[in-house]
Amino acid sequence: MTTLIVSDPWDIHARSVAWALENEGERVHVWYTHDYPQKHGVSLRTGGGPAAVSLYCLRHERAFDTADVDTVWLRRWYQPEPSAQLHPADIRFSQLESTEFVRATINLLEAQRERFWINPIQAKALADRKAVQLHHAAAVGLDTPPTLISNDPEAIRAFYREHGGRAIYKPITAAAWISEGEEKVRGTFTTPLTEQLLREDAALSNAPGIYQPLLDKAYELRVTVMGRTAIAARLHSQRDGDYLTDWRANEFDERMGCERYALPEAVQARCLQVMARLGLVFGCIDIVVTRDGRYVFLEVNEMGQFMWLEAINPGLQLMDCAVEFIRSRDPAFVYDWREPVYRYRDYWESRGERGEAEPDARRHVPLPQVFQMRE
Repeated sequence: MTTLIVSDPWDIHARSVAWALENEGERVHVWYTHDYPQKHGVSLRTGGGPAAVSLYCLRHERAFDTADVDTVWLRRWYQPEPSAQLHPADIRFSQLESTEFVRATINLLEAQRERFWINPIQAKALADRKAVQLHHAAAVGLDTPPTLISNDPEAIRAFYREHGGRAIYKPITAAAWISEGEEKVRGTFTTPLTEQLLREDAALSNAPGIYQPLLDKAYELRVTVMGRTAIAARLHSQRDGDYLTDWRANEFDERMGCERYALPEAVQARCLQVMARLGLVFGCIDIVVTRDGRYVFLEVNEMGQFMWLEAINPGLQLMDCAVEFIRSRDPAFVYDWREPVYRYRDYWESRGERGEAEPDARRHVPLPQVFQMRE
């Protein structure tokens, strides 16, 4: 059994799961697409025989053929980064050619033969569209918030007034700004709207956004789905802190706390149904539980973060579940809630014994700030 993980050197999900899979005797290759084309080579052969894909993997400092890969985990799919040494007129060309080549390589892996994909390429592209997610969630009976996606200033202000001035904005895609002269990155999180924020037409019309009512939260749920297994964690997001509107703003702070949560059967069934409609075998679903007891679906993060939950609460057993899920190669996988063989904490504690060092940033291209290729 051989797994190809598309990720980056600093992704703790890829590193810890690769360690566990190798401990089980499986072969694991990790491809850092942002290092291409500067740090490694990729060759495709087609015509006159079966197509072949050969990658040079910096993790093991050797080339490998993908013929024996039976599982592909598209954990983090980054846009290639051209060399700054190129003439400025050639940088855009290099990036376009490299990006198209990475897409072709991954799509060729899908076309070659049947493999287990986490997640399938077309499903990934579909699920990246928030409007599509909300449509499918509502279609299976999940409670979804009234949503306006627009760049029409008048429509946005009317939506704000319709909800009594209690509304939020969130971006359609991840975005970040780097201040000149500062080593600081500013991200865009869910933001409560005010009259002042809605004052300038140009600020509203030049980028469409997602607008929804400000929900009266009791707490929030992060539901990690692997196959037909849904592991829900209750997040105490309404404690004091910077995460009252968007818990991500507190950078996964363990003070927020989380605990395993028993989803109502009907809610769990509908979560699995929306995953099936989107074609996903993995995803992290965000749900708000309101003070009046509603379970409101916000979104499914097609390749969301989940190890941080086990770091806070080892009883969630997410690493053990992920390892068994990948080993099963089964879209209908159900976790048996065994005594965990693999714990996230054990991975960290064993790193020194195994001589595993932190990735050397000098050997890699810096990660791009807006990172994920959408398809």
